[in-house]
Amino acid sequence: REHRTAPSSLIYMADFSQPLPGTAGALDNNGSVKETLKSVLTREFWRNAAESLSSEKALRYRTLAKSALNPLEFSKPAQAEVLPRVISNGFKFLPIYTVAVGVPLALYTLLSSWWLCIGAFAICGTWGFAYGMRREAASLDIAGVPVPKPLACGGASLLLMLLTGMISAFAYAAVLGAVVALPHAALHKVPEAGGFDEESAALNAAIPAASIVA
Repeated sequence: REHRTAPSSLIYMADFSQPLPGTAGALDNNGSVKETLKSVLTREFWRNAAESLSSEKALRYRTLAKSALNPLEFSKPAQAEVLPRVISNGFKFLPIYTVAVGVPLALYTLLSSWWLCIGAFAICGTWGFAYGMRREAASLDIAGVPVPKPLACGGASLLLMLLTGMISAFAYAAVLGAVVALPHAALHKVPEAGGFDEESAALNAAIPAASIVA
């Protein structure tokens, strides 16, 4: 019997030592994702996160929350003090009202309707497509016309919010949140000017001293 072997030119024709055209970007993206996951699992990442929580802004918010919940800072206002208290405390405790009242009401309003959920997913998909799948493009082609991505995504988001009734729902949630926060803003004493800044500075100065002692 006669055995035939393939020519050497056919055996060594395909070279898989180099990535195929068009896959280099995917490999680079996978590598960047792996590096990001590795950095999250390191001690340095969590140490930096802990240090950021101890920053001056975080200390100010902690001081603000402590003042908002302090029962010694509440009193019955006079009739002429109600409006100034509401305005001053409304601006001062706006981050607290947003986290404690606004966000839960917004989530409850969003999850109470299928239309709102569909609109929220569609808006997230629009921004994800523009800045995820088309992140290298500076604009999006709409009916053959290049439109900047912020303008295109913003217009699409506004249209989806109008079609699904999201604007009116969130406006209702904002009004309801203001009504819920109104008693706290009226009964809480107006904080002194600079009081939060001085206490935050004192706490910020106490952290290095405590770390040195430890």
